[in-house]
Amino acid sequence: MKPVVLRPRAVRTLVLFGAMATLLVLYMGRLVQLQVFQYEQWIRRSERNHQSQRTLEMKRGTITDRNGLELAISVETYSVFVFTREVKNMGETANLLSTVLPMSRAQILEKVANRKGYIPIIQKLERGLAQKVMALNLPGVSLEENYRRFYPQNSLAANLIGFCGTDGHGLEGLELSFDKTLRGYAGLAVQEDVSYGEDGPARMRIVQPPMGGNNMVLTIDSFIQHILETELAAMVEKYQPIDATAIAMDPATGEILGLACLPTYDLNQFAESPPDSHRNRPAVDIFEPGSCMKIFPTAVALMEGKVRSDTRFYCRGFGEIGTRRVKCHGAHGLVDMDKAIAESCNATMVQLSQMIEPQDLYRMYKNLGFGEPTGLEVPAESSGIFLPPSRWSGFSAASLCIGQEIAVTGLQLARAYSAIANGGWLMQPRLVKKLVSHAGDIKDEPQPQPIRRVFPPAVAYRLRRMLMGVVEGGTGSLAALQEYTVGGKTSTAQKANPKGGYFWDKVNTSFIGLAPVNEPRIVLFVAANEPRGDDRTLFGGKVAAPYFARILDRILKYLKVPPDKHSGQGPAAMAASGETGSPAREVSFLNLVAASALPVANAADTPTPTPSAVAPAPGARPASSATPTGSTPASGPVAPAWNGPPAAAGPTLPDFRGMTLRDVAAGLKRLGLKGQFEGSGLAIGQTPPPGTPLAGCDHLVIRFSPQPTGTIP
Repeated sequence: MKPVVLRPRAVRTLVLFGAMATLLVLYMGRLVQLQVFQYEQWIRRSERNHQSQRTLEMKRGTITDRNGLELAISVETYSVFVFTREVKNMGETANLLSTVLPMSRAQILEKVANRKGYIPIIQKLERGLAQKVMALNLPGVSLEENYRRFYPQNSLAANLIGFCGTDGHGLEGLELSFDKTLRGYAGLAVQEDVSYGEDGPARMRIVQPPMGGNNMVLTIDSFIQHILETELAAMVEKYQPIDATAIAMDPATGEILGLACLPTYDLNQFAESPPDSHRNRPAVDIFEPGSCMKIFPTAVALMEGKVRSDTRFYCRGFGEIGTRRVKCHGAHGLVDMDKAIAESCNATMVQLSQMIEPQDLYRMYKNLGFGEPTGLEVPAESSGIFLPPSRWSGFSAASLCIGQEIAVTGLQLARAYSAIANGGWLMQPRLVKKLVSHAGDIKDEPQPQPIRRVFPPAVAYRLRRMLMGVVEGGTGSLAALQEYTVGGKTSTAQKANPKGGYFWDKVNTSFIGLAPVNEPRIVLFVAANEPRGDDRTLFGGKVAAPYFARILDRILKYLKVPPDKHSGQGPAAMAASGETGSPAREVSFLNLVAASALPVANAADTPTPTPSAVAPAPGARPASSATPTGSTPASGPVAPAWNGPPAAAGPTLPDFRGMTLRDVAAGLKRLGLKGQFEGSGLAIGQTPPPGTPLAGCDHLVIRFSPQPTGTIP
């Protein structure tokens, strides 16, 4: 049988049908794949094509002062959107919107153009205009509520509070530090076109609701802040410094009551101010503090027993270490420690630096928090500059004793002086009093946090009395108040020259102090950076001290602190009653027994406080204060001095102070006593002290200081 031979036309037909069948099978297979196996995937894609996601922001938390005065709030604004699928006549809609919005018909149409979907027309619309848009009831036109940050007090505490950007995120100050706390968490909404048609309706579905931010209550008192800023403005107007700073702190709790600096700016117009005016200078700017540091080496000497009330130093107008001289602003002659602090004697501090151990000085400064941030809730806080002893030169100890070779912030100084004011505790400074949720629940309420004890209570009390001597009869006389006892320290610090040495005509002037002296309620720091003036006026005691006094007087009266100069509590009253004051407001903490404390030695001739029966809670102000015992009544600004033992029968040891070494040797020979001489020049101290019965003396130690070129005043 012969095979069938297909004609070419039949072959072509079969090939064509085969190809068509193959394509049909492939098409059907793809259709099954899309409609059956990938059904869910394509449904989701289709839905996404008709949806748009939008972020929902909640109202940012409010910032208030300790009394509830609003410092930063969020006010409602509105955004107008057009959903093109629902708008039947865009031209007519634009005409109606132009009668209400601050936009022309052309501008509205230009916004829309040929775009489709959900289109923003205008943002940050005030409530009044938003209500007019709603009254038009236009299809496809919707309003969305937004918020913008507003600062009701304008520039008050501007450098502290900071500001937010247009997106509602904090950019400076506390707005930045607590951005997440204040902002909360954004929500998510989905805009859906449920009809999938050009003219169908649309709806918004909230997938995740937003969570509102917390409200923040600060420790700042707006009235005290206002006092600081107005008095700083007066000082700046008179002396024209580069900048000025003031800090008011409660020493018992560590709460910052006021934190001000100039120049400043309007928070509602921050974009128009130079960036340099945004700095929070009290926490960021560092400087060599100068003489206000002298009280801390004095504390070391007291605690280590290197200085007694009968210790004397001789000032010839300069101090010497090797071949180097440190100039003093006068020849003070023979001075004790109290007068040296009152007169801010550099020569005494140079001599003191040779009496104390460098490690003790370093430990004191570190325990006071120098060289590290205070931990205050502000961005970019500076730690200052404080080198370890391994990097000190032979002159470093003397420099540190007069406030050089160290850089600090105003905040660090205020915290260190608060330790003197509260009885010896270094406190954690705080700006936040409490955090309150959007619903009104208290989320956090920080309590006073002591870090460690730096001074024994008796030493802290002695230091406060020394500081009172500065104001009552020393370089800080312009800081004195009529109704309150004040203790403080002046400082006139020459600015370092980058080429070496110091500028003579560029200084930082400051005054830091506390009041009232016996029960301090406020530690106040006031400083001016490079004030203008002459050699007679450019001193901390003349530039900063008067404004310190004005600020302090207003704050104490605002806080209704009872006057202590004329109410039986001042120094004169204490002298009359035989009392020496009180290491009051010492922060004694029962729950801090294990807190790290500085190992200290009892200072000779230093008042010892009677322990209180019940220790107050952390940061609490005691209702009554213990009275130190074992001290001599004081009638003036000078701390209690050692007046010798009770009178004894028989011959007593004479006072050799102020005598030359030859005269002392002759006197000892006449008395038949052996002596040990330390130093050369004039006798400035002796052990045993004058008045000791000769019967109990077999060996005498006499300390000498270099002999002056003139006579002893």
